Amino acid sequence: MEEAIWVRFLNEGVSLLLLIGVGWILYQGMKKNHLLLSEREETFRRYLLFREDLKVRMKLYGEDEHTYRELLRNLSEGWKNFKRAYDQYLETLLKNVTKTNRFLQFLTLALILNSFRLLFESYYFFGLKSRFFYLLTRELSNYVIVALGFFLLKEQGYRFFSMKGEVDKMDREILFYSNHLTEMAEKRALYDEFSPLEKGEGDGKKD
Repeated sequence: MEEAIWVRFLNEGVSLLLLIGVGWILYQGMKKNHLLLSEREETFRRYLLFREDLKVRMKLYGEDEHTYRELLRNLSEGWKNFKRAYDQYLETLLKNVTKTNRFLQFLTLALILNSFRLLFESYYFFGLKSRFFYLLTRELSNYVIVALGFFLLKEQGYRFFSMKGEVDKMDREILFYSNHLTEMAEKRALYDEFSPLEKGEGDGKKD
């Protein structure tokens, strides 16, 4: 009797543990994806401020050829640094989505094998009775959670991986059509991130 209780507890516990594993892996994966996307958007916003400030400076000091060339060089360096950071975020996001998806696939396979084992045992010992169909319904309900997990993971990364780089290209093109100039207090710190300069360079002053 005690052995039968332990067997039943084991049968119930395996499915529960696998579902907990699916939920945990999904939570950790989507949490990291959200963090990467947030950091990417913040970098994008800071670069826009940096670029717009340079555009204003280029208009102000356009007659000074030396300063203009220096600002143009800063703009080029800033774009390269931004592009490198931007691409790195997307590459890391892709790796994390792939890693999370593989873990989910592994746990789903384990869940399928466990469901098959339970259904086979029920059919072998009790036949096609109400117990079998109850167990079938219960096991199928587990896969609603699994399917929802795959759907949420796909939706989170769909915008970045479904169009073979076209969305990435469109995001970058936005950089050349933004004319907003806000949050002036942050601009000085932006130079340190995208185009570090020595004191006195690029501010319109001649040596």
